[in-house]
This record gives sequence, C-alpha cells and structure tokens, in this order.
Amino acid sequence: MTKKAIIVSILVILIVAALGWWGFTRTNSVTSQLNGSEAKIKSSEKTINSFALSGLSPSGISEVIDNTKHTITLITPSGTDITKLVPIISVSGSTISPASGVAQNFTKPVDYTVTAQDGSTQKYTITVKTATSQGTGGS
Repeated sequence: MTKKAIIVSILVILIVAALGWWGFTRTNSVTSQLNGSEAKIKSSEKTINSFALSGLSPSGISEVIDNTKHTITLITPSGTDITKLVPIISVSGSTISPASGVAQNFTKPVDYTVTAQDGSTQKYTITVKTATSQGTGGS
C-alpha cells in the first residue's frame, strides 16, 4: 500500500467515525427531547377534594361533594353568618377561582372554577345552608 492510500484510508476512517459520532449524539439529543416532552405531559385532573369553612368546627358541618354533578352542599350550624365565610379548599388541579382563603357571601350559590395543569376547567357550584333549630337543613 502506498503512502497516499494509507492517508486516504485514515481520512475515510476518521470521516466515518466523525459521522457516526455526530449521528449518535443527534439521536440521543432527539431522544432527550422526546423524553423531555413526555415528562412535561400536563394533567387534566380538576376536582375539589375538600371544602372546609375557616373558623367552623368540621364536626358541626355536613359536607357533600358530588364530583359527578360538580356540586358541593354544606349545612352549617344554626345561626351561622353565611355572608362572609372563608373557604379552605383542596383541589386536584393547578388553581381554583375564587381562591381558597377568600371570604365569600354564600346567601346564594357560588360558582368555583378549577383549572387543570393542561388549562382545561371544571365549574363547581357551592351551596351553603344553615341548620334549623330542628336539626335539618334550611335557610
């Protein structure tokens, strides 16, 4: 083999090795990008898990969460001022509006919207009533 043939062979080997390395790193980069996007799949979960009222004993409140009808009904003790209750809300989702911890007037049903990580939303209607002196729901 001549010196020229040896040099050409070495150059071909180096070029093939370089192209192989470039293809390998490019494939790994694409795989990393795909794996990164899979890890960033956003949840569509948007449910209210609990709805408590600050300042009221949980044992004195009857709470029914219906995640099928997207309603929550609370019966508070007789005499409770439902015009400025502060709900403490736990959600499976990204956010809730109005926010947890913000006083609300529950003399009429109040709509809350839970937003999932993927941006989808679910409306819940919250109804608060006070118990009558006979111990049944009223007002």
